[in-house]
Amino acid sequence: MAVFRARALAVAAGVPAAFAVLAGLLTVATPITSATAAEGAAAPAAVPVDASAAEFSVTRDLVRSSRPPMNVTFRTTTADPVVFITIDDGVTKDRRGLAYVEKTQLPVTAFLSAWTIKDRARYFERITAWGSVQNHSATHASLARSSTDLDHEICYTQRALTRDFGTPPWMMRPPYGAGYDRQLAQVTAARCGITEFVMWDAVVDKGRLTQAGKGLRPGSIILLHFTRNLEKDLKAAVRAARKAGLTPANLDDYLPAPTSS
Repeated sequence: MAVFRARALAVAAGVPAAFAVLAGLLTVATPITSATAAEGAAAPAAVPVDASAAEFSVTRDLVRSSRPPMNVTFRTTTADPVVFITIDDGVTKDRRGLAYVEKTQLPVTAFLSAWTIKDRARYFERITAWGSVQNHSATHASLARSSTDLDHEICYTQRALTRDFGTPPWMMRPPYGAGYDRQLAQVTAARCGITEFVMWDAVVDKGRLTQAGKGLRPGSIILLHFTRNLEKDLKAAVRAARKAGLTPANLDDYLPAPTSS
């Protein structure tokens, strides 16, 4: 059986990453993050997976491209006095929340599960008029579980959201915040056009803000959900941002879509 080592060993030895893979030296690298573990404490821990179920095989796609680990962002790196409001799922289409966004022209990023859209794409087009629609899986299955069909959860959703909204997503929020460090999830996401796994460092739920570390800071990413409390939660997020001297901004401007080379 081939022995798998860290990418760092191969690079340190002067072995190109692609050849290190072929030699059996490459394993799952630690994902690149733009915040420390302490800063991401508001995000739930990944669902543990039995070691026996973990994938240590290197796929053909990874060998071809020598693809680096997926970027994983809990808080963007910026000195600008901005925060980012993100909303997950899409089950409940709250009209009052939509009205508030349109009245204030609030930039929000909607991480949608494909099954929740149905015939309501127009609602999400309107609520993301100053932001964007991004990937939150097809059925909200955990990416950490070996039984999850990653191609369906990630790649099918890419196709569905591109069809419904016209622009391929490049960001994904893993359901439950789980599985972002799983090798096969990273490779599958990259193959289907994802360049960022976007997490969060603050949460608003039922009008209450909780956050990791020392509160909202420049670049903080706030997590909300599409619920009947959306208007209340949006107002709470904006209020907390202003109290911290920050302004909601469009996440697209700080984690932009990749450009064609």
